[in-house]
Amino acid sequence: MFHLSKLDVKLTRRTALKVGALTAAAVAVGIPMGSLKETSVKAAGTESGESKQLGFSYDQNKCINCKLCAKACKQTNNWEPGAEWRKVHSAKTEKGSVFLSMSCNHCEEPACMTVCPVKAYTKREKDGIVVHDTKKCVGCAYCVYACPYHAPQFIKSGTGAVTKCSFCVEIQDAGGQPACVTACPVDALNYGDMTELRKIPGAVAPEVNGLPPVSITNPSFVIIPKA
Repeated sequence: MFHLSKLDVKLTRRTALKVGALTAAAVAVGIPMGSLKETSVKAAGTESGESKQLGFSYDQNKCINCKLCAKACKQTNNWEPGAEWRKVHSAKTEKGSVFLSMSCNHCEEPACMTVCPVKAYTKREKDGIVVHDTKKCVGCAYCVYACPYHAPQFIKSGTGAVTKCSFCVEIQDAGGQPACVTACPVDALNYGDMTELRKIPGAVAPEVNGLPPVSITNPSFVIIPKA
């Protein structure tokens, strides 16, 4: 198991490469789901009532591995070839096949925003969504390596800019729901204010063997582990 702390997220290319390499290795060998444990993660601004933090919830007991969440995201956001804004991972455990659908977690303390030298990332005050501006992006890919979840995508043969899940921010601003949530046929993937999502019976923060602790970035994501 890798042991990292907030000290591992610094505004240097060397550290960004280190964190990214560890994360990539963890994903490559699979995602053992037996060590999901409850972790208290503060929602940005919700204690004072000044703002809310939107995030995702995911129920492993309901997921059927149809991957419609990823397909809807791709169709709605026109991923460039090779990019994967949302991925559905799978693992074999003593409980059988276990799945995990993940995208950008729109973290309370986003490492991507910390390392970006051109301030292409912003975190919206009203809902905590982490937005990336491809027009500002210079393609250095520091964020790709710094993100513990490898959410930002950089395709060398593509546009020359990083891309990532936008939480369908334009659709939400128009009153709609994220495409991935709308597409899920079994209600396994949902979203909402993190203060409320953490109240879901059985919901835990994503603390998974092989990946950095949630305390590094405080991801806006909860999982209902497979029973």
